[in-house]
Amino acid sequence: MSDTATQMRFASAISDDDNARTAVDQILLALDDQLNAPVDLIVYFATPDHRDAFSQIHDRLDTSFRPRHVIGATVQGVIGVRRELEHPPGIAVLAASLPGARITTFNYGQFDWSRVIDNPDALRDQMGNVGGDPRAIVLLADPFSTPMPRLLPTLNHCWPDTPVVGGMASGADDPEGNRLMIDGVELTQGAVGFLLGGDIAVQTTVSQGCRPIGQPVVITKAKRHLVMELGGHKALQVVEELIHEITDIERQMVQDRGLFVGRVINEYQDTFHRGDFLIRNLVGADQDAGYIAINDTQVHVGQTLQFHVRDADSARDDFDLLLQEQVNAGPVAGALLFSCNGRGMRLFDEPDTDANLLHHALGDVPVAGFFAAGEIGPVGGPAFLHGHTASLVTFRPT
Repeated sequence: MSDTATQMRFASAISDDDNARTAVDQILLALDDQLNAPVDLIVYFATPDHRDAFSQIHDRLDTSFRPRHVIGATVQGVIGVRRELEHPPGIAVLAASLPGARITTFNYGQFDWSRVIDNPDALRDQMGNVGGDPRAIVLLADPFSTPMPRLLPTLNHCWPDTPVVGGMASGADDPEGNRLMIDGVELTQGAVGFLLGGDIAVQTTVSQGCRPIGQPVVITKAKRHLVMELGGHKALQVVEELIHEITDIERQMVQDRGLFVGRVINEYQDTFHRGDFLIRNLVGADQDAGYIAINDTQVHVGQTLQFHVRDADSARDDFDLLLQEQVNAGPVAGALLFSCNGRGMRLFDEPDTDANLLHHALGDVPVAGFFAAGEIGPVGGPAFLHGHTASLVTFRPT
């Protein structure tokens, strides 16, 4: 391991004080205690109570640490080490000293989309250079103004082997109500993010919180978001037979939270497991035609589907199981966690569930995150926009 790699350091802090100045005082003190090194990157999240002080929070962090880059967003609730502040007030910060790493920040408005939409080379030129393909792209986006169906596929096309992870800002119910920060510039729309390369290792975990029921089945007739036939039978007939065959508990889960559809991303596998399926909602059915509709426009003949259910136990077990891959990869230096605003106490029967699962698996790892209006993370390679998901990115020395 190189000397620069051994000097990688992260620190995190969280505050629930309703006064922004006092909250930042608490955070600065906590970060100073943990991090005695030059700061290369700060990521911070603040609830709507601190919207008017959002730039001032940046200024104080910038004055205290002089980081090379700062990125942030207003959010519904924030996450720290073993703590989830689901409702305002709250501020969470992750600071990192990353010698040997390369960081390039960007915002959605800087792109000439007429040039980059089908031109990966042009997008790479406009995004900046981190010395080869990035280890990861972290993305924070405003849900009212960012065309994710265009942005994510473009990033996936440009860097097919690079995970894209992040979340949709959740600090407002109306357009231009969110705040985004990128290196001292405050925005009310679009997206901000950074490319991370060089001497750093990155690993992602995307827990969609579901478990499969029934058996995988192949699409034999489909059009856009409509699945017409599964295994040569009308799709709705297959669903009705499944509901009849599952247990009473599973049937109640379908009644309470709906039925979900998992579409296999990589068909070139002998068997399919957790993490191989992109989970989407079943959003409708045509009783006469026997079709079902899912919120996914990429379904086509030959793909494998498996139906799924979701409840608190499934979501907890899924995240806990997938975190084992992080454990097996060795000690983590720092992390960012993007959890759906439909998780937390809206899903689980006790507070701080995702934060505690992360702590149980990885220990006292500095972490910051937030409850998002949509989570971004890779499944089977490409990145997608999810719901009811915990999307985690961890950082380690190479």
